Amino acid sequence: MRIAVNGLTLTRTMTGIGRTTLHTLKALLRANREDEFWLFLPSDAPDDLGLDAPNLELIRTDVSLTQAFRSVVFEEFGLPLRLKGARIDLYYAPSFLLPALRGAEHEVICVHDLAWRVLPKSKSLRFRTYMNARLPSALKRAARIVCVSEATRSDLLRHYAKTDPDRVRVVHNGVDLDVFRPGDAPDPEATPYLAVVGNQDPRKNVETLLEAFPVFRARMRACRLVMVGPGRPPAAKPAAVDVLGYLPDEELATLYRGALMVVQPSLYEGFGLPLLEAMACGTPVACADIAVFREVAADCARYFDPTKPGTIAQAMENLARDDDLRADLTARGLARARRFPWDATARGLMAVLDEAAGRGPR
Repeated sequence: MRIAVNGLTLTRTMTGIGRTTLHTLKALLRANREDEFWLFLPSDAPDDLGLDAPNLELIRTDVSLTQAFRSVVFEEFGLPLRLKGARIDLYYAPSFLLPALRGAEHEVICVHDLAWRVLPKSKSLRFRTYMNARLPSALKRAARIVCVSEATRSDLLRHYAKTDPDRVRVVHNGVDLDVFRPGDAPDPEATPYLAVVGNQDPRKNVETLLEAFPVFRARMRACRLVMVGPGRPPAAKPAAVDVLGYLPDEELATLYRGALMVVQPSLYEGFGLPLLEAMACGTPVACADIAVFREVAADCARYFDPTKPGTIAQAMENLARDDDLRADLTARGLARARRFPWDATARGLMAVLDEAAGRGPR
């Protein structure tokens, strides 16, 4: 079977969808040497993606997601024509939507979250309008729909009630256990820090964390807060807050390993990669008490109400002061993270692709 994958999110500064697409592909190619894979890349893809397999064809396009109009025209019309020309059997769209034209007999989409429906103010009117106009047809046409969590599946079926639940499958994201792994204990002489990972999307709720941090630091003077992720730094940030911007995986893992804890205050997520990555590095986690974080971290995190700065500050202080609690969460988190290797994600996705194409279990 010839399988084409839309890889336009594989840019030099990959965020959630790009990172999950890349890791899933790597795992798929390790496990599947039978099918042919065609990966369509953006013009600004890195030169070395670490994808090397005899059954993989890399096609670099002349469009980038930074060129919104051109990329939309390509995905809607140019891509399906190229799929037809290459006689692709199955097309996999890791980022929600299908082209206006059908380019392959079988089509599968992945839905990562429903942020524009659950928290409309977190997305622009243009984005909300586009997704509300385009997603229903993709949900109707796709042979199978992949959701990255049970929480996202629940959101999808609630907000798009006409979707056939029998075509929706949950395939959890994973964590690279070779990169995100425990290391040496943090230097006791170094300034302790908390880390938060994410972009500047309002649903990441960084502003509330920045309200909570001075309260926390009034009680824990030695600690700093390190913010990681693409986007512009906050216009006003408290003292002892460092903004590092985007970090590649190896540097991100080093940051996790050195942190006293990782704090994730999101109001809404489709999954929660930073939780898994931190736990895999042996770093305790304090996070928002939302359904998907409970699904990912279970009893391996300290939870707080993300709408109340005082509650966030108290949870961070409790975890910072309690050595036994941090040790317990570290042990639980390491065991939990081992249940989410990317190989399991790839097996789950391949099973869905086979099902969509009418092939039996392998």
